[in-house]
Amino acid sequence: MKISAISDVHVKSPHDEADKLLMSFLTHPEVQSSDYIVLLGDIFDLMCGPHEEYAHSYSHIFKAITQLREKNKKVFYFEGNHDLHLEKLFEKIWGSQIMTISQEPVREAIDGKNYYFSHGDEHEVNNISYHRYMKIVRSAPLKYVANHLMPYGVLKFIGERASKMSRKKGSRSFNADQVRETFRQGVKETTEGKYDFVLGGHSHVQDQYSIPGSESIYVNNGYALQSRTFILIDNHIVRFEPLP
Repeated sequence: MKISAISDVHVKSPHDEADKLLMSFLTHPEVQSSDYIVLLGDIFDLMCGPHEEYAHSYSHIFKAITQLREKNKKVFYFEGNHDLHLEKLFEKIWGSQIMTISQEPVREAIDGKNYYFSHGDEHEVNNISYHRYMKIVRSAPLKYVANHLMPYGVLKFIGERASKMSRKKGSRSFNADQVRETFRQGVKETTEGKYDFVLGGHSHVQDQYSIPGSESIYVNNGYALQSRTFILIDNHIVRFEPLP
């Protein structure tokens, strides 16, 4: 049994560097031979709602995912804090969902082992302001606005401005070692060592961590454009596979 997973690619525009990296993941021989392909959120830097512009601009990406499903791969898409409320978009593209799409963690029994998949932001347990913000963003009223009221142009302008401001602020204060430790402690608290493998992203820090007092392993691929890897689990053995 083979699992391939990636997170935090942050594709900003068609055929940019992140787009090319994502395509190299989707077409990688190891991914093509995997049984499970797991997209762990923030695959796109801004994607929200069912806008046709997304389907047109990223048709090559959606075609690659379609081809994986046609080979009977099981595909998961976890919405992050940059890509969310995508159910109707995916229904437009495929007619009906051809993958599991979720804002919440998914527990999956795979070949005798228990896996926990998520975007990973729930592990940042002490960031109260972030969780309040995401509760609003993921709420039913905001979902309705995204699906029915928000024009694509307005959404694009707001999202690009917010993303630029966030990156400028984050670059001044980001401490990888501190973030890594924060997420390790959060994973211990949220999963309590109950799962053999915990796969997530969001932190932008690559990590493979054995949770003390358990058989549980936490794996995070980090910011894909920086790590230039993806998570490959082959017969329950973890490694970071390089991407060109």
